[in-house]
Amino acid sequence: MGKWWEKPLRIVDIGLPEYKLERIAEAVKRKKELHFNCEHFSAFGYEGGEKGIFYFKSSVAEQVQLDILNEYLRAAHGEGIRVIIYFNVHWLSPTIANKHKDWLQLRRDGSVIDDVYGLGMSPCVNSPDYRRWSFQVIKDLAQYDIDGIFLDGPIFIASGCYCDACREKFKSEFGEDLPAKEDWESSLWKKFIEFRYQSITDYMRDAYNTLKSIKPDAIIYMNGQGLWPSWPNGRDNRRLAPHQDIIGAEGGFIGGDLSKVPLWKPAMSAKLLETQASGKPTVIFIAGKNCGWDNYALTPEETKLLYADTIAHGASPWYGESYDNIFDPGAEAAGAMNKFIEENEDYLEKTKPVAKVALMWSVKTADYYRATVPVTDFTQEGERLTRHIRAGDHFKAFTGYFEVLTRSHIPFDVLDEKGIEEKLNKYDALVLPNVACLSDDTAKNIENWVKDGGTLIATFETSCYDEWGNKRAKPVLSDILGVDIEGIDGPCRLDYFNRGEGNFFDGISSELIPSPIFRIKAKITSGKSLTLYREKFPARYQPLPPTSTYPAIVENNYYKGKVFYFCGNIDEAYLEFHFPEHRLLMIRPIELFTSPLVITDAPETVEISIRRQDEKNRVIIHLINFTGEMTRPINRIIPIYNINLTFPWINNARKVTSLSNREELSFNLAKGLDIVLPELKTYDAIAIEGTS
Repeated sequence: MGKWWEKPLRIVDIGLPEYKLERIAEAVKRKKELHFNCEHFSAFGYEGGEKGIFYFKSSVAEQVQLDILNEYLRAAHGEGIRVIIYFNVHWLSPTIANKHKDWLQLRRDGSVIDDVYGLGMSPCVNSPDYRRWSFQVIKDLAQYDIDGIFLDGPIFIASGCYCDACREKFKSEFGEDLPAKEDWESSLWKKFIEFRYQSITDYMRDAYNTLKSIKPDAIIYMNGQGLWPSWPNGRDNRRLAPHQDIIGAEGGFIGGDLSKVPLWKPAMSAKLLETQASGKPTVIFIAGKNCGWDNYALTPEETKLLYADTIAHGASPWYGESYDNIFDPGAEAAGAMNKFIEENEDYLEKTKPVAKVALMWSVKTADYYRATVPVTDFTQEGERLTRHIRAGDHFKAFTGYFEVLTRSHIPFDVLDEKGIEEKLNKYDALVLPNVACLSDDTAKNIENWVKDGGTLIATFETSCYDEWGNKRAKPVLSDILGVDIEGIDGPCRLDYFNRGEGNFFDGISSELIPSPIFRIKAKITSGKSLTLYREKFPARYQPLPPTSTYPAIVENNYYKGKVFYFCGNIDEAYLEFHFPEHRLLMIRPIELFTSPLVITDAPETVEISIRRQDEKNRVIIHLINFTGEMTRPINRIIPIYNINLTFPWINNARKVTSLSNREELSFNLAKGLDIVLPELKTYDAIAIEGTS
C-alpha cells in the first residue's frame, strides 16, 4: 500500500472566505464539487505579508484571532480532502518586521530589503531568532490533525543577505568576510552563492526534522526552484530534495504577454523536477489567474492546457485562485480536469517516461554563464538579474530546443548534471543546448557515453567554460566536437549559411538558410564540415557575400558514437524566428541515428508524451492540443480529426482505450502498433494494455 501523497493529487488553494466558522461548510463543499482531494490551507492572516495573526493556537502568535483549525480539519477530512497548511516563510509585513529587526534580510549597504512585492520584508534563514520562531510555528501546527505543511519559500532575495547572522556564519565557514560587491569573476562571490544554497538547505533540513520529530506521518515540502537560474533565490532542488516528501515548482504560473510564454511551460518544469526528485512525487503549481492581474482568471482552455501539460509528464497539479473566482469558467475547467484525474487515477499513478533522447538543463550554466531570469514572485527584478556579459543565453537555447523536439513529436527527458551522471546510459541521443559550463567529470561521462555509441548534439559555446564559469583555453569537449574555436562572430542578423549536400539536408529547398545571430569561428580538426557560413553582409541590399571558411555544422565520428556540432546559437535563433529549416536541421541527427518512438501526422501544435506502468503492463500516450486561434490567451481549441499514430516498438497489445470518453479504439499490429484517434479536443490519454 503506497503513501497517500504518492498517488495523483488534486491540490487546491482558494482559502476560507473571511475566516468565518459559518463559511467552512460552504468552502469545503465547493472544493469537493471541483473534485479536489487535497488543499493548501492558510491558517494565517497573510494579506500584506506575515503579521503574526494566526487562526490556531500558538505560543508565538502576535494575535490568535480565532482557533478555527480543528473545525476546518474535521470538515475537510469528512469530505476526504487532505489538508496541508500553507506557511509563508519569505514575506513579512512591516507590522511584524519592525518588531523583529534581527529577522530581516539586508542589502550590502546594511539597509533593509523592504520592497518585497512592492511593500514588505523577507526573513533570513540564518537569523537565530527567526529560525526559533518559525520552527515553533511548525511545532504548534503539528499539535493539530494536519496532513502536512507547505513552506512558501524559504528564499534569499537576490540582493541579500548581509545581516549579522549571515556575516558571522560566512566568516565561520570560509574564514573571510562577505563579498563587498557582485563580481562573477571572484572566487569569493562564488563562495557566497554556494553559501546561500547551503543556508536554504540547512533551514529546510531543520524544518523537516522539526515536523517529523512530532508528526512523522505528516509531509512537508516547499516552493522549489523552477526552470531558470537558481542563484537569485538560493534554491537547489537536488540539495533540497532529501528534506522534502514532494518536489514542487511554479511551472504553471503564466502572466503578462502570453505570446512570449512557452505553450509547454508546465512540461519544462515537470520534466526537470522528475529528474531532480529522485523518485519522489512532483507537483506543478498552476495559478488560475493571469499573473499580474491577480483577480483576473485565465480562460478555461488555458487552464485545461496547464493541467494537461502537468499530468502528461507525471506531476500532480496544484491550482490556486481567489475565492471570489471559484465559480467562474476557469475554476470549472479545473474541476473538469480534476474529475478526469479522479476517474483515471489508476492510469496516472506511478508512471515513468518513455524516451530515447535527453535534453540537458545545466544548473551550472544557468548560474555561472548566462540565462534569462524571468519576472516571478521571487525574482521581481527579472531582467536586471540576467547577466549580459555572454553572447549566448542557456535558458533561450534550452527553450528553443525544447520547442523543436516537442513540435517534432520526439519524446525526450530533461537531465541536469546529476542526471548525466546517474542515467545517461539510458538514452541514444543527448542534446547540449549551449551548455557552456561543464565540469571535467560531467564532460568525461559524456565522452565515455559517446565512445560507447551515443549520438551527441551540441550548440554554440558548449563546454567552453568550467563549472564555475571560468573560460577554458579550449572546450573540454573539443576532441569530441572535432573542432578548435577561434572566437565568436556576431551579431549576424542579415547573414546566411549554405544548404549542404546529402541526406542531412533532405526536405530543405532553400539554398540560403538564415544564420544564427551569433556564430562560432570554428576550425576543423577531426570533424567534417556539412556546410559553411557565408561571410557577413556589410549592410542591407548589398551583393551576396562569398562563402567563408567557417563551418556552420560539423559532423564527427568518435569511436562508436556520432557527434553533431552546430557552430552557433541556432536554438536561440529558432526560438526567436521559428525558421522551419532550423527545426529540420536540429532534429536531423536524431532522425538519422535513433529509431522513432512515435510516427504521426499530427500537427506541430499537438504535444505527445509517452509514459509506462511496468507493474500493470501498460503504456499511456498523452496528447495535448495547443491548436488555438493564433493568439493568447487561448479562448478556443480547434479539434484535430483522425490522427494517425504508429508506435514501431510496441508489438503486442490487448486493448487500446481513449480515456477521455472510455471508448475502445481499433488497432493494427502489422508493423508495430497503429492507431487512429478519431478526434482530439484539448487533451486525451490513450491507454494501451498488454504491451509485453
